[in-house]
Amino acid sequence: MSDDQPHSPAQEPAPPRDPFAHARPSEYYWIQLKPVYKGRLMLHGERLAQVAVTHERVASLELLRLELRIEEDSVPPGTNYMEMLVDHRHQRVRFGPLQGLRIFPAQRGVGGFLLAQLIDWAQRKYADYAVTPITLHAAEVADGEARQIRERLLKRAGFHQSYNDEGRTQGKAQANRVGDLVASWNVERVQRLHVGELLQQLREQETQNRQQLAQITTLQARLEEYQRNDLGHRFAIGCLIVFSIFQALMLLWVVLR
Repeated sequence: MSDDQPHSPAQEPAPPRDPFAHARPSEYYWIQLKPVYKGRLMLHGERLAQVAVTHERVASLELLRLELRIEEDSVPPGTNYMEMLVDHRHQRVRFGPLQGLRIFPAQRGVGGFLLAQLIDWAQRKYADYAVTPITLHAAEVADGEARQIRERLLKRAGFHQSYNDEGRTQGKAQANRVGDLVASWNVERVQRLHVGELLQQLREQETQNRQQLAQITTLQARLEEYQRNDLGHRFAIGCLIVFSIFQALMLLWVVLR
């Protein structure tokens, strides 16, 4: 007896579920993007940016994501963030995003800063964990200058780079352990602003404002005093001139008599 029921086609396996799909930032801090000069010409002015920190753990996986936010700037989706996924079961650390890193505004040192923050956090907790190689995409580097910037960034962080093409645009960046990496960035372009430092700067600025206001008040009082004295001196001089003219007229009258 034959089975006439149609066979259902093999179902494709569903993509793995992202355990951090609903993760949201839990902490924020500010950074200062310093001016960028080329010779005496200022290419980019000083700006303030906010870094949103997402830190969550699900089972043996732990996520640390840093997202750059700049007011009045709209950026394409999937950009301006860098993350690190820690696999405690296999004791490995993976840097991302997997689809490639894109940071706006470019060439402001933000990528190196975010990577340094991730490395510093990982070294304080999981220095012995292995590092999953970073895949380098050609779409990340639009020209030779962008490629050189990426190479310098990864080299400064302690990654060894290997390429699959002559243009050195596709390949991998590798490191053995988290402890082998270097948490370093260009401090001449990016500076983290701490709340305590901001409050101290505000207090110093407030003190300077009060001192300047006191100086201005003192100068205004002196100026008003000088003006009053000047008016008094002018009145006295005028009286002297009138008295002198009167005496001259009297002397002339006496002589003529």
